[in-house]
Amino acid sequence: MKRPFFLLGWLAVASAVYAQQAGTTGADVLKVPIGVRATALGGAYSALGDDVDVIGFNPAGLARVSKYSLGLDHIEGLAGVEVESMSLAFPTRSYGNLGGQIIFRHMPDIANSLATDPAVSAYDLVLTVADAQQFGKVAVGGALKTIFSNLGDKQAFTQAVDLGVKVQVLETDLAFVVQNVGPAVQFKPNPQGSDPLPLTFRLAAARPLIVSPSSTLLLGAEVFNVRDEGTQASVGIEYWHRSLLAIRAGYRLSDDGNLSGGFSAGAALRYNIGKLEYELGYAWRPSQVSSSFLASNHVFGLLFWY
Repeated sequence: MKRPFFLLGWLAVASAVYAQQAGTTGADVLKVPIGVRATALGGAYSALGDDVDVIGFNPAGLARVSKYSLGLDHIEGLAGVEVESMSLAFPTRSYGNLGGQIIFRHMPDIANSLATDPAVSAYDLVLTVADAQQFGKVAVGGALKTIFSNLGDKQAFTQAVDLGVKVQVLETDLAFVVQNVGPAVQFKPNPQGSDPLPLTFRLAAARPLIVSPSSTLLLGAEVFNVRDEGTQASVGIEYWHRSLLAIRAGYRLSDDGNLSGGFSAGAALRYNIGKLEYELGYAWRPSQVSSSFLASNHVFGLLFWY
């Protein structure tokens, strides 16, 4: 049991060293919630998540993944911005549960009709490798991210680390996570100016409210602090009917100007063919762009277990 407590101490040190700072951050692709289920639950996923999409919220949650898993997601965001992701999990006997994730965000070319300059392309790529291990009722996990961003003829490259702990107390799961610890982002060949990563701290809890052969009701809640967004909170609830149909809803409390805040909802269907299980899911998150304009984010996803 020495290693879990060592990592808990490491997290405390990281929290103290990388204290929150106000201001603009770079690599905002790291703020994009990945996964149909996580999006529908308002992002309250650090303690509740037990599938491959938990990599983006709490790598310690990988310890609960008991089968080989594949997750595919497509996000249709605002202003034509789209995000594709693929997440993998490989349970092993000797090295814990290994995970990997690829996130690719792309958008229409940025063009200025009043200028003669050519249109500017922009995209982001995030590659993540993760590992989690279970020690009794304590799970610990870590993830290493490599972030590449392209904006016209300028590129930025950096790396970041996530560390998480998940503890089961009676029937409640508790989680503490530090995300995006790493050097600032600087676009080159621009020699000046850099932006820190969106350092994030998460404290979460989740527990089942109803467990029966015909239905399951789960509740998750989370408080988190993002370097340039301040402290926020989210809550999510999920109902399963006979492990076949899921109905989900969530709410994220944040500042009025944060387009990621507000209500979210979704549903999923699960089925199996022999040992292969799959889940088809959808999540909807509206954004109040202005007092008279409501835009929608749509997330489509497939999960496979074997």
